[in-house]
Amino acid sequence: MKIMMIETLGDGGIAHYTYNLLNALISKKVDVGLFTAKDYGFRHENLPFKVHNRMFRIASYFISKIPGLAKETGIPSIIRRMIKLFEYPINTLEAILLAKSENIKIVHLQSVNLIELIIIIVFKMFNRRVIYTIHNVMPRHRKLRSYHVLIYRIMYFLCDQVIIHSEKGKEEVVNLYRVNPNKIHVMPHGDYKFFVPEKVLSKREAKIELGISPKSKTILFFGAIRENKGLKNILLALPQIKKSVPNVKLLIVGEPWEDYGEYKKVIIDKQIEKDVYEKLNYVPNEEVPLYFFAADLVVLPYNEVTQSGILQIAYAFGKPVVATDLGGFREAVEDGKNGYLVPLKDIQGLAEKCVVILTDDKRIKKMGNYSRYLADTKFSWESIANKTINVYETCSVD
Repeated sequence: MKIMMIETLGDGGIAHYTYNLLNALISKKVDVGLFTAKDYGFRHENLPFKVHNRMFRIASYFISKIPGLAKETGIPSIIRRMIKLFEYPINTLEAILLAKSENIKIVHLQSVNLIELIIIIVFKMFNRRVIYTIHNVMPRHRKLRSYHVLIYRIMYFLCDQVIIHSEKGKEEVVNLYRVNPNKIHVMPHGDYKFFVPEKVLSKREAKIELGISPKSKTILFFGAIRENKGLKNILLALPQIKKSVPNVKLLIVGEPWEDYGEYKKVIIDKQIEKDVYEKLNYVPNEEVPLYFFAADLVVLPYNEVTQSGILQIAYAFGKPVVATDLGGFREAVEDGKNGYLVPLKDIQGLAEKCVVILTDDKRIKKMGNYSRYLADTKFSWESIANKTINVYETCSVD
């Protein structure tokens, strides 16, 4: 049984997920390789799986000549996406030719884009089994138009099996896209302990390296900045938190995928400029640990979510979390044990739970330890690999 994993982005959260899953599958002696982007984020590592990083070579060339095209907002983003749209049919042809030459019968897609319909149709035409992991029920976290829903219904109908990270996500996919529930497999998002380096920094050391007072109480908001992530919620809560925790510091670390001006306005209006640390860029893998080492608490005040890799990074670093009570968070956060869940857009509740944690060092340590325990047990990649292999075997005997 040979498997082709396809992950089109090459970096970011889904690339991290795929990397860990591939390593776990290889440890189980699964014959699996990766078809991905030219600038694959792990391409310089000594990888145990074969990588065909052939996608978006033209886009990669133009980005190397014009670095501004890598931006996620404005005209540069539109130009880059148009170049990739042109390349995608070529990449699809390369993928199917590779599958035919290596006699690969099962293809596992890790993706989020409407354009994946092309590759699904082509692989089905050539009688390949297609498995699709849904990382976000609402791709790109925007309101879906009727044609979006139609396209996703076709995509998921054509797939032989579908994987999703929560029971709530499965329910939403069945209701929204009319997917047969019998072919949907729920398996949790795996741990991100690979981010934790051998050299561990103390919280004090990390804060000093960031130029933050070691006596400050730090709240980390990490990852791509877009409306569904709820950055505005924690900004609105910060003045209330500050009343009980005067030395609080909010770390905003991630690349804006939309106009950041809206958030800047809130920061100015609430007069919290001195209480906010901003690192508004994509953070390379090797720089991620510093911010989590420096955090007393990680917040995920999302407005919409299926599941989150950021949550798993927080668990890997043994951090307590405060997250919105929705989606997969309900199944991943143990309320009162490793953090708290708060109702959607409940600013007062968000502030209160942050204060409860930040004002009790023993609670920070106890909840953080339980987060790490969850990473080591409930979200281990070994169990996820076993479940994934079962899905592969289902396809191979159909």
